[in-house]
Amino acid sequence: MKLSEHNEVVMEKFANMFIERLKAVKASDWKQGWCGKVVGQPVNLEGRQYSGGNSMMLMLDASLRNFQYPIYCTLHQANRLGAHINKGAKSMPVIFWDLMAIAPDGKKVKAETLQSLTPQDRLKYRTYPVLKSFNVFNIAETNLEEKAPEKVDAAKQQFIPTVSKDDSGMYKCEALDRMMKDQTWVCRIQNDRPAEGAFYSPARDIVIVPMKEQFKIHDSAEEIYKDGQEFYSSLLHEMVHSTGTANRLNRPKGTRFGDDAYAREELVAEVTAARVGQVLGFDKRILDNNACYCDGWINALREKPEFILQLMGDVNKASRMILEKM
Repeated sequence: MKLSEHNEVVMEKFANMFIERLKAVKASDWKQGWCGKVVGQPVNLEGRQYSGGNSMMLMLDASLRNFQYPIYCTLHQANRLGAHINKGAKSMPVIFWDLMAIAPDGKKVKAETLQSLTPQDRLKYRTYPVLKSFNVFNIAETNLEEKAPEKVDAAKQQFIPTVSKDDSGMYKCEALDRMMKDQTWVCRIQNDRPAEGAFYSPARDIVIVPMKEQFKIHDSAEEIYKDGQEFYSSLLHEMVHSTGTANRLNRPKGTRFGDDAYAREELVAEVTAARVGQVLGFDKRILDNNACYCDGWINALREKPEFILQLMGDVNKASRMILEKM
């Protein structure tokens, strides 16, 4: 797909954000997660959650710029409430697909014009998708706290942390536990016996993950809680791989460990698992055996920033599939 000059700038911005995050994670010796301290889905001033790739990019923005809350608004929304955007504030693009049509006389018409026509007349028009964007600002770069405190406080309520522990003090996710117990995922999940590692077997169409107690490797209450998150992170990573089969989302697969397609699939699995973890309320760390791909991912994003659009599309499809099942 050939992108417009404006969209090329947007994709380059997104790619640079991913590169910056990957560098930070690498510098932390892989202890830092994808999203940072603030977790949960970014929202607008009305409390409506951003979806798909936009959610991930706004969370990265909040993390990279140390915003306390991933709450965003447009200039128009702020002005409507009597607020302003601070001088020097930097916006974030939010992307969406729109439909453009070509009339029989060669003129371009918007989607709403097309929708007003009869079904018979619509057939005379050629249609194609168009990538568009609009800019948003984090509330930290506005005076909305002063001008609309009740609205801001209502949006903040979505980010009150909740603690859910099992009997051993590890993080507990009831939705994923129920999925494993009832075997409602698209393939079987085996987690009831010891295993040396987590993996997805395409030949058997099965996700195998070690027992949860195998992930309990620390002593402090805080780290034990995070050990539970590592269990679900590993599970989600392998569930993502199971979405990519030919009869599901049909993503390209590598033929051997380390080739480009293999590395790409690992990035899709990493980012999707981080995206779902973000929704569940925790930050996913890059798996140790994927650390070797970090420089390759960075180089791929530098050389072809438009690759980020394909990545966001794959992440959106896989994360939606998992969240709908949950």
